[in-house]
Amino acid sequence: MKEQPITSDQGDEAYWSGEIVVSEYFSHAVHADDSVALMLSSPRVGERFKQVARDYPSLMRMGSIQRAGRFLIEPVLTDIRNRPEDARGAAYDRRLAIALSLLSHIAADSYFKPVYREIATEYYDNEYRHSPSDMRIMQDTALWHLRREMPLAQNDPKYDPLVFEHALRFTSQQSAEQARHLEHMFGGLIVQQLLQLHELYPEGADAGRMLRGYIIALDPIYIDTARYADLSAQPYLNHAQRYLIEPRFYDPADPFIALSVDVQNGADPDPDRLQEAMSTDPATLSQWGTSLRFAVEFFESAQRYVDGEIALGEFTSSLELED
Repeated sequence: MKEQPITSDQGDEAYWSGEIVVSEYFSHAVHADDSVALMLSSPRVGERFKQVARDYPSLMRMGSIQRAGRFLIEPVLTDIRNRPEDARGAAYDRRLAIALSLLSHIAADSYFKPVYREIATEYYDNEYRHSPSDMRIMQDTALWHLRREMPLAQNDPKYDPLVFEHALRFTSQQSAEQARHLEHMFGGLIVQQLLQLHELYPEGADAGRMLRGYIIALDPIYIDTARYADLSAQPYLNHAQRYLIEPRFYDPADPFIALSVDVQNGADPDPDRLQEAMSTDPATLSQWGTSLRFAVEFFESAQRYVDGEIALGEFTSSLELED
């Protein structure tokens, strides 16, 4: 049975009460950055969407690692659709930023979840799901190594050497004490980010209760930092071949990747290049490029819904996800 659409107030309540969990993967944050760069080049996405993405980059990244799905996307976009332009304030823009970044998350999951189940079958068919699969770790570390020397990585905490290099320079055979220090560091970063969310709470809400609910809702998947360290410092050749090379995970020449990287490195958005990318034979795209194509299509569909060109059912039909 399909869920019934929820109102904006219900969406806020679900969002802050602990019904929405967080996905921890580094690649989701990178995917949001790439998706926004492409959205800026789309003539089918309006200026309001683009300006929100420019004005609230932190919220865009925060939303990209959450699994809110229709709990937030539907009510936020529906509220904006039904509200006159002059009645939309900054609070609506902030919620729109979260909703747009969730579309990036859904685009990535729509493409990659079936891929994970096909390529890493042994992980999804047993009880080993308390920790990310080797395939996901390989993708995270590959993206970090590919991007860390680019201009886009400057002053971006995702690419700080502390993430995978210095603080993770230990192996699973060494003392777990170092891992505990790293876990405490990440815990502090999470709290720091949570403290910045106070202005997004619905008016009159119990901020303490909602903060507790948000913390409880953090994704229960355990992150084995030692495995990240091992696969980042000395990736196994068979892992690289199986999870990255054979499936064509990433290709710098992929038109979607090339355009998104260029824009993030300082180039102007280019609608002609995006149109050329959209016209490319899908069979020639890399996995990452295909997921970015999905994101562009989702953004454009969201714009059509907000503009009243399509109904809610048509918009959400392409956003269905498996659990």
